Order: sequence, then structure tokens, then C-alpha cells
Amino acid sequence: RQRDHQPKEESDIREVDVNSIEMSRHRSVGCEHLTLEALRSLKLDKKLAELGFSAPQVALAIVSIIGSACFPASELATFEWLQERSGLGELIDFDYENTSLYKLYKISDKLIQKKKEIEEHLYEQERSLFSLHETITLYDLTNTYFEGRALSNPLAKEGHSKEKRSDCPLVTLELVLDSIGFPKRSQIYEGSISEPKTFSEMIMTMQKGDANIIKPSIIMDAGIATEENIK
Repeated sequence: RQRDHQPKEESDIREVDVNSIEMSRHRSVGCEHLTLEALRSLKLDKKLAELGFSAPQVALAIVSIIGSACFPASELATFEWLQERSGLGELIDFDYENTSLYKLYKISDKLIQKKKEIEEHLYEQERSLFSLHETITLYDLTNTYFEGRALSNPLAKEGHSKEKRSDCPLVTLELVLDSIGFPKRSQIYEGSISEPKTFSEMIMTMQKGDANIIKPSIIMDAGIATEENIK
């Protein structure tokens, strides 16, 4: 409601031909924004800097992590998504269009080198944020296969494929979760490894953590629950 002494604004009505509208350089930001805020809430960007990542490397690590969440694919596909569809660069004020695929490959190598420190940091942050009580630990393994011979990967070995591709070299992935579903640790083994033999290593690794944590009940697959492991 306008007061009497204020002049009434004149109407400014315009018409637009909707068929004439063209979109250029459209970008997605929804998933990127949500994941970026989660990453910052977990202080992962600061942790990466503490681990020796430079500012450009932190920006590349962020796209590697967020790309895995919003557009899970290879580094090549993530790079194309970043260049052609994502607005992540605008969200963190970094020019991804002038980066290279090679740099994305290199940052993945650097992230895997710091995997242990990153996993420990994330779980401590999650445990603090959500007041998690470690009463149950979920433990399981799976494997995946490579197309081709994978001769440059020392972990790629023949074994029993859970995807029915025993004709291909495999790697085995171990994952330890809490009862809420947050990962506590992960490990990659040779594709030919005996799954029950990984159990004792997992126990010893977890025992090296916080001594104040109550020993949890461990839930595992029947293939891991050998008589020796149960004892």
C-alpha cells in the first residue's frame, strides 16, 4: 500500500516470445551445492590443506570427490561433466575450464595416497556431528573386474568374481561400516585374496584406534565367519 505523498509508479509491461528464448552455457548447481556444504561441514577442505594440498589441488580434489557423488563415473567422464554441465566452478570461484584431465588423474593419485588420514578424519567428524556410538561394526568384502589384462596393476589377479567375470583380472574391496552406514575404513586387496584371511588384519587395525571406544559387535558375511575368525 502506497502512502499518499509517494508518487505512483507507472506500469512497465513487456511481452516475450518464449519460442525465441535460447539457453547458453547452462549449468547444474543443486547436487554440487548440497555436496559442497556437506564437505565443508566435515571440514574436509581444511583437512586436505593440512595434508599438504595446495589451493588449486584442494579445488581439484573437491571436484574429484563431488563428481563421484553427483556424477559417478571415470575421471574422463567426470572431466567432461565438469567442463560441459556443472556449475561447481562458480560455487567455489575456481576456473575449471582451464584445467586438464591429466591434473584430475594426478589428484586422484594424491587422494589415494592420503586415504588413511582422510578416512580417519571423516569418521571422527561424523562421530562428533551425529554423536555416534560404536556398538555395531559391519564388515564385508566384494570384488570388481578389469576389462583387459591390467598388467600395470599389481593388485589385479585372477580369482572368483562375484560379478561372474572370473575370466578377467580382479581386485577385492574391503569396507568397514558402523551401524548407521558411515564408512570407518576401506582397503583394496589382490583379487585372489582369501576373504577370511583379511579379518584379523581388520581387527588389529581397528584396535589401534581410540582406546576409549567400546568394543563393538561385528556383523560379517558367512563366508568370512570361519571357525577361526569367530574364535
